Amino acid sequence: MKSAVVVPSIRPKSLKRFLDVWGMGFLKREIELVIVQDGKVPKTMGLTAKQIMGKDADLIYNFNDGVRNLGFAYIAKFLPEVETIFTFDDDVLPLGETIENHYKVLEQRVPISWMPTATRYTRGFPYGIRQEAEVVLSHGVWEGIYDYDAPTQLVLGNPKTEFYQGVIPKGVYFPMCGMNLAFKRKLLPYLYWAPMGPKVGIDRFADIWAGICAKREMDKRKWAVMTGYAKVKHEKISNVLVNLVKESRGIFLNESFWLGIEEDPYFKLYEEKRKRWEEFVEGGGK
Repeated sequence: MKSAVVVPSIRPKSLKRFLDVWGMGFLKREIELVIVQDGKVPKTMGLTAKQIMGKDADLIYNFNDGVRNLGFAYIAKFLPEVETIFTFDDDVLPLGETIENHYKVLEQRVPISWMPTATRYTRGFPYGIRQEAEVVLSHGVWEGIYDYDAPTQLVLGNPKTEFYQGVIPKGVYFPMCGMNLAFKRKLLPYLYWAPMGPKVGIDRFADIWAGICAKREMDKRKWAVMTGYAKVKHEKISNVLVNLVKESRGIFLNESFWLGIEEDPYFKLYEEKRKRWEEFVEGGGK
């Protein structure tokens, strides 16, 4: 299967280091590199959102990590042969066999109705569901600088943590971090990073809310997500006080969004754009 990797960046030095470390690995595995250059007029592969998406260019929001949607749009329109999509932040480095571990996860079929209590199936675990669902999303994790919210970081700093390895059961949500992911093309219509930035007055929840919406769609289709098997090293720490301001409104809304409570006008905007994203991707970018 053909693969591509989407990397958003607004920092030339970080991007150069990223390419120096990862570049040969992508080349050896014939993974096509799609760089999204953020800025006043974001571009990917030299093309603007208008050139790639036409009337749907307003689905792209710049100056935040959700600008990677532009790279996904490029794949939807110009790379129909790509079946596996990776996305990484420009400040992460591989730990172990990051890419191979993502591939191994995406090759599996797993149960989502039952959850095992050991690393092997024990007595009483139904045979008929042991290969119940196709894994379509591999959620990678990170070491170094952990992905804490600003209030936690202010109080605790950067304490070491351990990660769960396994399937996210049906009907259960998880905080999807977009810095280290791999997924199958069939998920792309349902994986739209939420609008963020000054235009909407919310930031740092683009991937979290994309994960909530994607998990709902995966549950409907009996698809699975696994987490914890592919790791990266995350070294760059952002400004916690700046993050606190950015996260303030989103923290409040996040407490109820996963419950289906969408009273804030923002969610009407998000829903409308998610539907248009789905139509754009399923139409092959036309």
